[in-house]
Amino acid sequence: MKIFQNQRAKWATRVLVLTLAFGGFIASEKSAIAEDKDETVYERVQRTNTIRCGYSVWEPLFFIDANTGEKKGIFHDLMEETGKRLEIKIEWQEELGWGNVVEAVKTGRVDMACAGYWTNHARIKNLQTNAPQFYSPLYVYVRQDEAREFGSLENMNLENFTVTTIDGSAERQILERRFPNVKRVDLPELNTSADLIQNLLTKKSDFIILDSGTANAYLKANPNTIKPLFVDQPVMAFPTTMLLPADDFALKGMIDNILNDMELDGTLDAILKKYNVDKVFLRNHKPMAGAGASS
Repeated sequence: MKIFQNQRAKWATRVLVLTLAFGGFIASEKSAIAEDKDETVYERVQRTNTIRCGYSVWEPLFFIDANTGEKKGIFHDLMEETGKRLEIKIEWQEELGWGNVVEAVKTGRVDMACAGYWTNHARIKNLQTNAPQFYSPLYVYVRQDEAREFGSLENMNLENFTVTTIDGSAERQILERRFPNVKRVDLPELNTSADLIQNLLTKKSDFIILDSGTANAYLKANPNTIKPLFVDQPVMAFPTTMLLPADDFALKGMIDNILNDMELDGTLDAILKKYNVDKVFLRNHKPMAGAGASS
């Protein structure tokens, strides 16, 4: 009997050891699965207290001071203020070309593209944006000494007019829709708005389409060279936004809400005024008290 009791005790001990070992194995497997599970950008931002920003240079939205190397611009200031309010570090990780910004956000090289971008088909298809706070209007521009009377935007859509554009640009898309009859001079994708303006000034084209921010910056350095037509009729207005991962709605919600605070408390107004563009962009309407409000 005693031998039997000893054997039973040994078997019970073995079962307990195996049970604990198996339980430990299951726990370690669960831990490994949890570790292998992909973090969202929002979750990693919360864990690291850091947003890794990509940026593209486009004054005044984002630019680098040629004398000091300091990063500046509307979206630079908005994101730095975001960092202060949320107690999160803003890490300006890398400069992105206009052609690789979508891929950089999609593949996680950066958490967001933070410098202010227009929406286009590729960006809409692959990413999401913050709720826009302002819009970049685009106008028809001609030479300062242009004396012809064009009458209206519709009158610009004639075969005897020539326009310069850049392959793959937003302006090119607008021209194809709004001015299909106009002759086009197409410049390669690596050209800039300065090349568009140069083609206009050298009379290789009759008009170009530019956003008012770019045009005003050029006029500041080169007065009395170009002028807008139909200043009360933008050809189009693009939402000017940041680009975020397509499926990370928690990150978008955080950015939308903090930027909405800045829009309503006057911070955005002050930043636009700082860069002398408070009259350049089209803005959202601010909430107004109803006529029937009572105390």
